[in-house]
Amino acid sequence: MFGEYKTVVLDQKEGIVISTKSSKSVLHKYTKHVLISGLSLQKSIARILGLASFHSISLVHLVFFSLHAYSKKNTDWVGLHFFEDFDMQKNSITFKSIKNQYTLSFDNTNPCIHKRISDSLQHNDILSRITHRYHESISWSCPLNSHKTGSMIFNTDFYKPTDALISCYFKHVIDEIIHDWHYIYICHVAREHDLWFLRDEHGYFYGRAMRNRQNY
Repeated sequence: MFGEYKTVVLDQKEGIVISTKSSKSVLHKYTKHVLISGLSLQKSIARILGLASFHSISLVHLVFFSLHAYSKKNTDWVGLHFFEDFDMQKNSITFKSIKNQYTLSFDNTNPCIHKRISDSLQHNDILSRITHRYHESISWSCPLNSHKTGSMIFNTDFYKPTDALISCYFKHVIDEIIHDWHYIYICHVAREHDLWFLRDEHGYFYGRAMRNRQNY
């Protein structure tokens, strides 16, 4: 079984789901074709906030946490939104689900796993507050506690909320993302039409495209 199937998913509705694709392949397809902007936005925010131990996908009311980072062929991922607590014993970690319905244990964990979880929850908290501020700005009422279910992702015992960084740095993050999107688009055009000089002209096109009163 394990020679043929490379990924096992424990799903709340579907039960045990197995796949011949590696977990890295599944993650790549999800981040590229499902997640808005891939991981660019998430990684940029993490970098600016100085979250070096950031290893998760943050979706406000959903947080998928990687126990062994992104780069390995097969990795273990946990939906922290299903769990209310975790316990560490030597070289293992056990997650306890909401209302203690079940537990999930992993061996050979990273010694810095506690900081990784904290940074990932901090990252999701920042995204959550940014999202709710945007909702408020367009008169869409969405209280901050609307997604609270008793899971650890909104429990500040597991991380220390940071207020000052949001307004100071988020515009800079968005500017970086827009620049990246322009550059990616130019690279696609260059590759499709064999016009690689377009990459060198990216700065010129980007500056023109950002002008308020003209379209290019």
